[in-house]
Amino acid sequence: MNYEGQRRGESPTYPTFLVQNINLFDQAKAYLGLNPEGGIAGIAGLNSVLKTRDTDNGLIKLDQQISQNNRLSVRYNVFDARELNLLVGDTLDGGGLGAPSSGHDALIRDQSLVGNLSSQISPNLVNSFLAQYGRRHSTFPGVTGEPNLDIPNTLLFGHNFGTFDATYESRVEIADSVAWVKSSHVAKFGIDTNFIDNFVIWPGFTPMRIILPGPDCLQDFANFVNIGGGPPITGFSGQGPCGPLGSGAPIPTQVLHGVPIVFWGAPIGPAPASSLPTPPVLCSGTCTPNVWNTIYYDSAFSGLKKDFFVQFNHQYYGFFAQDQWRITPRLTLNYGMRWDFEKGLERQINDDYRGFQPRVGLAYSLNKHTVIRAGFGIFDDRFNLTFAFVTFPQRPTPLPGSKVPPSRVGSDTATWALNQLPFGFPGHPDPATVARNLLTTGTFEPNSLALPSTVGGTGLDHNSRIPYSEQASLEIDHEVGHGLVVNVGYLFVAAHKLVRPENLNVCPSAGGSDGPYSCPSAFAAFTAGKNAGVLPVAPDNTIALPGLQGIKPAFSGPLYPAGLLYFLDDSGNSVYHGVTFSATQRAGNYFRLNANYTFSKTLDDGTFTTFVSTPQNLYNRASERANSNQDVRHRFVANFTADTPDKPYVRNIELSSIITVQSARPFTMFFGADGNGDTNPVTDRVGLSTRNAYWGDKLATFDVRLLKSFRFRERQRIDFAVDAFNAFNRPNVNEVTSVYGAPIFLAGVPNHYKDGVGSPANPDFGGPRTMFNPRQFQFSLKYAF
Repeated sequence: MNYEGQRRGESPTYPTFLVQNINLFDQAKAYLGLNPEGGIAGIAGLNSVLKTRDTDNGLIKLDQQISQNNRLSVRYNVFDARELNLLVGDTLDGGGLGAPSSGHDALIRDQSLVGNLSSQISPNLVNSFLAQYGRRHSTFPGVTGEPNLDIPNTLLFGHNFGTFDATYESRVEIADSVAWVKSSHVAKFGIDTNFIDNFVIWPGFTPMRIILPGPDCLQDFANFVNIGGGPPITGFSGQGPCGPLGSGAPIPTQVLHGVPIVFWGAPIGPAPASSLPTPPVLCSGTCTPNVWNTIYYDSAFSGLKKDFFVQFNHQYYGFFAQDQWRITPRLTLNYGMRWDFEKGLERQINDDYRGFQPRVGLAYSLNKHTVIRAGFGIFDDRFNLTFAFVTFPQRPTPLPGSKVPPSRVGSDTATWALNQLPFGFPGHPDPATVARNLLTTGTFEPNSLALPSTVGGTGLDHNSRIPYSEQASLEIDHEVGHGLVVNVGYLFVAAHKLVRPENLNVCPSAGGSDGPYSCPSAFAAFTAGKNAGVLPVAPDNTIALPGLQGIKPAFSGPLYPAGLLYFLDDSGNSVYHGVTFSATQRAGNYFRLNANYTFSKTLDDGTFTTFVSTPQNLYNRASERANSNQDVRHRFVANFTADTPDKPYVRNIELSSIITVQSARPFTMFFGADGNGDTNPVTDRVGLSTRNAYWGDKLATFDVRLLKSFRFRERQRIDFAVDAFNAFNRPNVNEVTSVYGAPIFLAGVPNHYKDGVGSPANPDFGGPRTMFNPRQFQFSLKYAF
């Protein structure tokens, strides 16, 4: 039996830009009819927010020798967690950092009951049977239901549009394996089956995601709404692409009012397209700030909640066979095959039975001090269910005669619709007016799937393969003597069939058509004043700026008269190469040291399925291949443990430490607005720069622990420990501000943190955006019995 508990609280780490301008942000929110951040005006509101993590973890285990040849083990685990104000200060979908109003509270309970029966059938045959039932309940409500004010790659306020409000899962696992020893072989065969029931609530983009490409665009929008009729806000002037007519600003205040595009999720139930329900009205009369204290379906419109439900069952099946063959006393060969497949997702993804995974490894003892190991194998992952959950409840707009891939089976009765409204969309007011109507009167645009429609859809490639990786390794261990072992190793990992996102509703630069649908060239739309981007377009349909004209394509906006057509396929790839040098030293009975250095490089063509990960150019996806977000070229980690001798007054004391030093990781330099006209404001890069072309700051930290054990009776012990994390209190930069604020480089090309090359358009560019924790002390008490 075991119990562990934790009570933890810490203040969020906010970007300097938010702290220095919190009064302006609160003023802008007040003009929009929203409460200040943290519920209190000014810096006090930020300081009032506490991120907490309270956990309780329990374990009960029973081992029983049933008979001479049968042993039963039963284990029950329970884990409870209450975490408040998660995501505050974290990077969210859209690339911005979460302000307090974007926080969520996590209430988690995990339980599992596992039974394992081991039976020796004969002297050389052993069977292991496992049965498990697991259950997870995770609710993740937003701390507010405010509309999402999104300053791309900078800040997010309001209800986070990209998270699930609840995730429940029940799992039954049945596994059995047989081990057979025969001469120099140890063979093993087995099967593993999992039956899973999932339930998710995803109120995506509710009540609305409002894109504001810079702080001055938020200012323009706040002055446009101005519920209280106050004097115009001017403190953010010049901080972003918005400005008055004639100023040269890409987004003219008098035309767009700071808002080039909005998104919202509409609960429509299973009604046919010809009789969709009227959208709810969130306010009785004029909206007040307290209307947004909760998500609207949790208050006055709780009956709409079911429209965001996702529930389906699926199964995993795995079979394996392997053999360990001791060919000679010095040479051992391991080889095997595993086969996995998944069932239950046929409405979205076709069955894939190609999950065969051969694996081979060998170990050769060159002499009594040196061992060489090598291996190669293919390892399958699982289908990414995140976007199976996201796409399942969405009703797409029908586009008859087009080549748009079909959505899931049964989507014609799906229960909610994702709307996207860019500026200039026919039949609708401009995005700023639609957003103002929501904030002031609580009203949405009418629900309609008739073309032209703001409703788009999200789909998965039905022929997606199971993601898999190819892994190869080679390492040499050599014992130098006196307890010192050195290791040199190489690891190669190439991942394939990774999920990647794209928006299919983008018109080609030169214009184009698909069946009955057509769209103008970027230049034609620009000359007609209907281009979706904020930058000028040249006659050759490229962005008409120095260094970009004739090279970087522009787009006119949507290809189809519909909203966002978010599509996910399995086109992603990544590769990792790493060389590792390590040493382990044991000095007597009281001191152990381990040191490890890795030189590596990681490349990929994207990250995950967030908006910031969609390609800058749909029609040139190869240009996305670059350094990975996880690319850390140099990393050194050392740890030691020192114990006191077993003598009075000093026994049972342990001193340990971890030292970590690593080089910088890369970041993408963003413009901060939709410059190329593809309706996505979060992916446009500066000039011709690639993904992750700017390097941040290196990291160095020293953690230390002092532990004293008090033993009493035969099986009881109390451990008292003091931990100091980042003991030298070194300021370690986590993320740098990578929004340049201009579409081209204005004063040299920046390369790395503190290289002296900044941005005249954004003085915060290249500075710290978030920091790792300063020095922290932790006191813990553990009772083992």
